[in-house]
Amino acid sequence: MKLNNKKIIIITISAIMMILISQIFAFSDQNFKPQYGVTTTNVNLRKQANLNYDSRISTLSSGTKLKIVGTLQDFYIVELENSQVGLVSKDYVDIQGNSLENAQVYENIAKYKASVDGNRTNLRSGPGTNYSVYKILNEGDIVEVIGRINDFLMVVTQDNTVGMIREDLVSYYQENTSTPSTPNTTETPSQSTDPVAEVIALINQARIENGLSPLSVDELLQATAQTKAKDMVDNNYFSHTSPTYGSPFQMMQNAGVLYKTAGENIAGNSSIQAAVTSWLNSPSHKENILSNAYNYLGVGVEKSDTYGYVIVVMFIGK
Repeated sequence: MKLNNKKIIIITISAIMMILISQIFAFSDQNFKPQYGVTTTNVNLRKQANLNYDSRISTLSSGTKLKIVGTLQDFYIVELENSQVGLVSKDYVDIQGNSLENAQVYENIAKYKASVDGNRTNLRSGPGTNYSVYKILNEGDIVEVIGRINDFLMVVTQDNTVGMIREDLVSYYQENTSTPSTPNTTETPSQSTDPVAEVIALINQARIENGLSPLSVDELLQATAQTKAKDMVDNNYFSHTSPTYGSPFQMMQNAGVLYKTAGENIAGNSSIQAAVTSWLNSPSHKENILSNAYNYLGVGVEKSDTYGYVIVVMFIGK
C-alpha cells in the first residue's frame, strides 16, 4: 500500500500521550555472567533505571571499581566495594578487572519471581539493615529475584528499582497460568505457542472481559510492528524512537498505514503473559489496551538475549 500524503492524518496530542513504555522486569536473564568494570568519569549511582533526579543516590568518582551483575535498559546493575548496589549508565563504564576486593560475595542465581510477605518491607541499598532504604514494598508486591549476598536477595521491582531484601521476607511466587474461557472469535493463549498469537489473544481477552470488542489484526501494521521489534533487538535499544525508522508514527506513515489515532506499547520480558499482565497493571498502558479509539492492532515479537522477548504492539483507529 502506498502512502497518500494527502491522507496522512495529523497525530493528535492525545494520541502521542498514549505512547508509553513497559519494561517491567526487563533485565538480563539468569545466564548473565558477572563482569568487572571501572567508571570512566564521575557518574551517578541510581536506584531506578531512569535519568530522573529522584533516582540518583550518589555520584561515583572516575575509576570506581564495580562488579556488574546484570543489565537493565541502558544501565548496568552493579555492586560496589562497600557492597552497596544500584545502577550505572553503560556509557560511563569500561569492562576491566577480575575482582572486587572488599565487597561481600555476590551469588548469581537462576532468576525467579517472589511475593513480598508483609507491609512496609524495606528494599535496601545493600545486604544488611545498616544500609539505606531505596523503597518501601507492601504485602503482595511481586519482585524478580536475580541474585544473593548472604541472606539478602537482589531484586528488581515492577518499576525497575534495584535493591536488596531480606530472604525471609519474601516467598516464591507461582504465576497462575490458567486462562479463562473466551468466545470462539478469539484464540485463547493456551491454544497456541506462537508468541504473537498469545499477545493478541491476551489483549483481546482483556478487552472482552471489559465489555469491549476485540481488536482485528491489520496485516500492514503487523509487519511494521515486527520490523520495529527486530530493529530493537538488532540495534540493542529500548525506546519508542528507532534510530533506524524514527517514531512509531513515522514508521506507520512510511509503511503506508493510515489511521486517525495511534499508539504503541513496548515491553522486554521473559514471559509473554507477564508482559501483558504488567501492561494491564499500569493504568497508562491499560488505557491503550482498553481504548475505544482503536479497532486494529499489529504485534511484533522478537527473541532477545537481554530480555527473553522484545514485544511491540501498535494500535490504530481508522
